[in-house]
Amino acid sequence: MRSRPWRLPLVLVALALGVTSGHAGAPPDGGAAPPPPPAAPSPPVLQVVNGKEVAVEAAAALASGLTIVDLSDGWTPFIFAEQPGDNGEVLTARYRRIFLGLANDTGDDDGQPIAPGSHNYLEVYGIPPTLSVLRTRFLADGLEQCANVDLEKIRAVKSVPSFEGKKLDKELARIADLERRARSGKASIGDGAALDAAHAQRAAFAEVEKRLACEKLFTKSPRHAAGRFDEAMQQALLKFQLKNKLYDSPALRPDTMKALGRTLLEEDYESLLRVLTERVISAASILEDGSSTHEFTNAKGEKEKVRDLVSESLAATVEQLGIATPAAALAFFQRHAASELLTLHAAVKLPARPEYYAPDMKLTVEIDRGDVIYDPPFDAQGKPSPYSRHIFPSFTLRTTYRGQVIPLVKWRTTIGGWRSEQAKNGYEYFRYKGSDVGPRVWRNVVAGPVWIAPVSTPLRTLVKSKTVGPEFTHKKHEKHDQKDELVVNYDELGPGYWSAYGLIVAYNVEPGHDGKPDGDNGVRVHGSSEYRSIRNPEGYSHGCHRLMNHLAERMFSFVLQHRNMHADGEKKLGFTRQFLWKEDVYELRLPTRGFWYTLDPPLPVNVLEGNILGKVKKPIVPYVEKPGVKYPPGPPPAPPDTPEGRAGGDE
Repeated sequence: MRSRPWRLPLVLVALALGVTSGHAGAPPDGGAAPPPPPAAPSPPVLQVVNGKEVAVEAAAALASGLTIVDLSDGWTPFIFAEQPGDNGEVLTARYRRIFLGLANDTGDDDGQPIAPGSHNYLEVYGIPPTLSVLRTRFLADGLEQCANVDLEKIRAVKSVPSFEGKKLDKELARIADLERRARSGKASIGDGAALDAAHAQRAAFAEVEKRLACEKLFTKSPRHAAGRFDEAMQQALLKFQLKNKLYDSPALRPDTMKALGRTLLEEDYESLLRVLTERVISAASILEDGSSTHEFTNAKGEKEKVRDLVSESLAATVEQLGIATPAAALAFFQRHAASELLTLHAAVKLPARPEYYAPDMKLTVEIDRGDVIYDPPFDAQGKPSPYSRHIFPSFTLRTTYRGQVIPLVKWRTTIGGWRSEQAKNGYEYFRYKGSDVGPRVWRNVVAGPVWIAPVSTPLRTLVKSKTVGPEFTHKKHEKHDQKDELVVNYDELGPGYWSAYGLIVAYNVEPGHDGKPDGDNGVRVHGSSEYRSIRNPEGYSHGCHRLMNHLAERMFSFVLQHRNMHADGEKKLGFTRQFLWKEDVYELRLPTRGFWYTLDPPLPVNVLEGNILGKVKKPIVPYVEKPGVKYPPGPPPAPPDTPEGRAGGDE
């Protein structure tokens, strides 16, 4: 047995050293710090008056009813914003610096500088690019990049089958046979239509290849073989999807084909609109995005629908800044140098917020579990369960106004289900990781959270292969030797967008009474990088209620801005654990649990039971043996009875 010295990941080294923001100095190992975030809007700010950009004093703009939108490279969601402490000090979430490095394409998720020309593409994970990053894209793509790509051929088809290997060979043989039939005059009307469709798909595929190559999304290894949907093609397509915030598998489906059919400048403009959306939501402290169309009665006794404040406010911002088209946006970036974007703020007139808004809103959460299946995921013969869901879990944030409960947003979420879990005897079993039902509260919200993996976590998930050794020196851009080795999987533990709790989490707890502590079954509401589990009909969690990272950032920022809260700052942890995987000993260390906020009073949460399908009407508590696995004699060990062990282990 070899003992491996523990390796604290570079992001946590930075956190342990207290490097909290760009102006505090360079990251470890000589990395370049991201631009320093301004403490507050510094006058003057940009305003467009009669079609002309002018500089105005921030105070005057606010006094005239304008909203100041932070367009700077130092913007973060409110959850990572600097907060006032009790003694007048400024509290900074330690993950803030990493967030800014990722958003500015200057650092990776370990806090180290990325190679020149590299990009992070992290919008789907809740980290949008800055305007400086978009400016670089706009200026390059404004030169009519990829003009050799025939977009009309891409637009001519809605999707292209992902044929590869023998399936592709069969498809090419089918096309050849249809062509022979057409030449011989034996083709039917159906054959002609099929041949036209096949030719259109193959032509579109060739243009997609050109586009991905033009955008430099193919890697040197593995190399792409022209005309084939090989691994290199899938990797390039995934990069395109991440760049353009497409929640899709690496396939040429309708959403992806629609994006591929736009010009590069048009796609850049879509990215700009998404970036501005998050900035405007943050500046206006709004949330309503059209997902709720509930009606309420206003103070005049009139019926009103819950508006789509996000779309309204974005449209007003785009119009007032004069960037209503891709060409206008390109002109904006041509006028404003990269140095201006470091601290740029703009003053705009946004639509009035509804009358139910207040500094301290009566917010509540309702989670509907939808269809729930307690039956094991296999039948008596060991075949997959025949039950499937039709009503999916939903998350609703509501406010109470004039005695009315008004849903502000309603989004898809997840509930627990049957998951693999490692027992004390080292064997993996099925276990039902349930989601609590009934009244709960949020007392604490944590930005940049850390998940403590319970001992029941399969050890294979606690290690990952990582390329170690510096890829480039920061000054000379020289390549150095690298190697792959297994290290502790801090991506899963956090802090970070890949972590089990995403970028933000709230603890669902039963409030304690008569001096008793809160009851904690390990169920959380949190952001997640597992966006397919939220959108997929078969997606489940390990008991937690997952949200898209960017939606979780919006919602928790809104809650913190519209409830009485206290910023507690970083919560020290000092957790260590050693474990043996194969022949190596690993040690993980977690110095902090993240940046904590306390809601006072706590926010009420109610989880509905949902519709129980199947024969089993109550959750099965013990482990259940997996079909086809040979287990030791006797019953399985008892599952762990800890909060992280009962649920919440979203590994």
